[in-house]
Amino acid sequence: MSRSPRLAVALLLGLSTAASAGVVGKLTPSLGSANSPVTLSMSGSVSASFTPALTAVMSAPSLTASSPILLPSLPVSVVALQPVAARAQALAAHPLAAPASANRERGPPAGLSAAAVARTVSDAVRDWTVPSAEILEDHDALIVGENHQSLASVTELSRALPGLAKAGVTVLGIEGLKRPNQAAVDAYVSGRAQSLPAEVLSFSPRRRDVFAALLKTARETGVRVVALGVPLDGWARQAAELAAEKTGDPLESFLRSPGDQLYRAQAGYEHGYNEAVAEVYLTRRNQSMAAFLTEAMIKGAKAVVLVGQNHIESADAFTLQLPGERSRWGTMGKELARLGLKAFSLTLTGGRFIDVDGAKDDRDARRASYARAAKLSPHGAPAFERTGESTGLYHAGGTVPGSVVAH
Repeated sequence: MSRSPRLAVALLLGLSTAASAGVVGKLTPSLGSANSPVTLSMSGSVSASFTPALTAVMSAPSLTASSPILLPSLPVSVVALQPVAARAQALAAHPLAAPASANRERGPPAGLSAAAVARTVSDAVRDWTVPSAEILEDHDALIVGENHQSLASVTELSRALPGLAKAGVTVLGIEGLKRPNQAAVDAYVSGRAQSLPAEVLSFSPRRRDVFAALLKTARETGVRVVALGVPLDGWARQAAELAAEKTGDPLESFLRSPGDQLYRAQAGYEHGYNEAVAEVYLTRRNQSMAAFLTEAMIKGAKAVVLVGQNHIESADAFTLQLPGERSRWGTMGKELARLGLKAFSLTLTGGRFIDVDGAKDDRDARRASYARAAKLSPHGAPAFERTGESTGLYHAGGTVPGSVVAH
């Protein structure tokens, strides 16, 4: 089996959030230096021959510890519309283990200091060309779909946040941030605490500094930051239980780490199992994130959200090798609609990544979006295009090293 399907899961569903998910991703570079972020632009047709250079090492967390997972209370109307949302609350009764990666060394990759990250990001500052105010006139939320190896997705939001705040945004939702850290985030963003505990940003070790800058900007602009993530160990147990219910096989045969469960679902179609994995990791996660965000929004509030690309409406939705339409498992935008909120889904391509392989992986996983970006921005300049009434594409610009272009 090629590594491309596994890559799509790891990057688009958020399984590269190592510290709190119990999943460890090791990036094995094959081109250039892994110590320097790279930029990506489209200057021609998109090659279909890119081979992902990501070696994902999935840990197998225990599922028997004693800390409960936090989930939002769901309105009765949501339960009536979508019964699976109510079942998702069963996570609160399941124990959560300390992730296998909890004691691993965290921080920027070897040879890449926090100062170096800041410099390489700041030297590519460009205007945010997304018409945020216009979009938010008739939408309650702007959802940005990212690749979890992207630096641009975070830095672009940092630069855009002051303008978004002026357009009425009072809430910033982040998929990677985990609910157990919400109190610490609130204390920092509100000014009651002067720093963030190290574990808050451990979900993305190689992007720790750019996320720190984003939260600092939120603090300065008065935008509340909301953690949308539930540690993935609990979702793994719920997927196992649903798979056992659908197939009649023993629960133990499905109790695996999130990465292993998703890898199995992509290896081939198994009736009942694949449906269970898709329902839990897509539908239920979208429902929980939508509920967390909605609870944080007072009437009339606007929100901007940063999530993995597969949680939004896009041309590159991942299907876990299931029959039927791409959209059958839903998106965060659709779940927000069930709660009475209208969302705009923005696919973000290009810009800077944590390394050369991250840039290649993004192009390989999202070929349809990059093909559109190539026509929209042939010379690599930042550019925005509406792709539907409530969807759009933002190409963050930048350049591609010659060695990458040649592949």
